[in-house]
Amino acid sequence: MPLNVYIADDHQLFIAGVKALLTNVEDIKIIGEAENGQELLKLLEKTPSDVVLMDINMPVMGGLDTTREMHKRFPDVKVLALTMFDDTLHISEMIRAGASGYLLKNAGKEELVNAITRVARGEKYVSNEVSVKIIENMFSKDSNAANTPAPPSTRKAELTRRELEIIRLIAKEHTNNEIAALLNNSPMTIITHRKNLLRKIGVKNTAGLIKYAMNHGLLDE
Repeated sequence: MPLNVYIADDHQLFIAGVKALLTNVEDIKIIGEAENGQELLKLLEKTPSDVVLMDINMPVMGGLDTTREMHKRFPDVKVLALTMFDDTLHISEMIRAGASGYLLKNAGKEELVNAITRVARGEKYVSNEVSVKIIENMFSKDSNAANTPAPPSTRKAELTRRELEIIRLIAKEHTNNEIAALLNNSPMTIITHRKNLLRKIGVKNTAGLIKYAMNHGLLDE
């Protein structure tokens, strides 16, 4: 069965572009569109979907308020923010509101399909550009918080040589597919390594992984 997807965006040209990108994707079906949050909620009352591609800046009811309302009323419907806003304020607000993913509108077809598929499975997804913004903001706050830097984490994880290689490639902004090619592995193997790294180190996301690696000198070749 294909994944049923709604698009919530007030720009018809953009909606048409997304539809064109996904027309021949067998596993994804666009079942409707809405120009604002109120329209989307009415659609969901009649026919729930698996995923909603949510713009943030919409008239009547914007993406942030709509995502909060959806999280209460339709918790099984996943929200993938698809927007031009790349600042950390919008990113963090959408994630706190209940969005499962955050993707910029300049994303290509492959990344869009990947993001939709992953959030539908219950995973979290942020694009590489968004990850960089989060990391930059995190280190900016760290540098301005106090005259004395915060002490590094006392956690000490036992990492394999391959895991160290993967951390260093992640820090260089390589995608899972690129890392797989460089290390002669499959993308699924790299995804498994990443999950194991998060669990070993005790962090929640890529930003935490890189911060830990920097604090412990793991990025030094």
